[in-house]
Amino acid sequence: MIAEDRKTRYFIDLQWYTQNNRSFQAMAQQRLCPACKAKLGTEVQERVPTVDPKTGRVVFEMRNVPYASNPMTVVRSCCSKERSYVTAETPVAEALFRVFLANSNQPISAEQIREQLSNYISLADRPHGYSPELIERIIANDRFYGLRAFQLGVE
Repeated sequence: MIAEDRKTRYFIDLQWYTQNNRSFQAMAQQRLCPACKAKLGTEVQERVPTVDPKTGRVVFEMRNVPYASNPMTVVRSCCSKERSYVTAETPVAEALFRVFLANSNQPISAEQIREQLSNYISLADRPHGYSPELIERIIANDRFYGLRAFQLGVE
């Protein structure tokens, strides 16, 4: 159990997008399934947490927001469940990015990424089987998706 806690975890670094003058929202929305892409530009009602100024308590209120304003929520609840979300033909770096979107960008280890990929693709369908070493190497060399090792501050 302790060894699992010490494994390097990875995530999409949203600050990387700002630093590189790129839009994470646009990048993530491009990965929406066709049905969800068709809803872009529409408004939906979402429960939004706010602080009640009188009581200081967190309350939820309904607000109109653009559809997929939080694309990870849409990917997780809908798009990642489509058979075509990640296929054997999906480039590996793209597949990694999609796994992080489907996982709401929770930092996870290379082994956990591999496990999640196996939910989409039989590892036998890929000649390299998505080895943890390959996943780590692709993330270390990424210059397009903002994939990074997760750092928990000073140890």
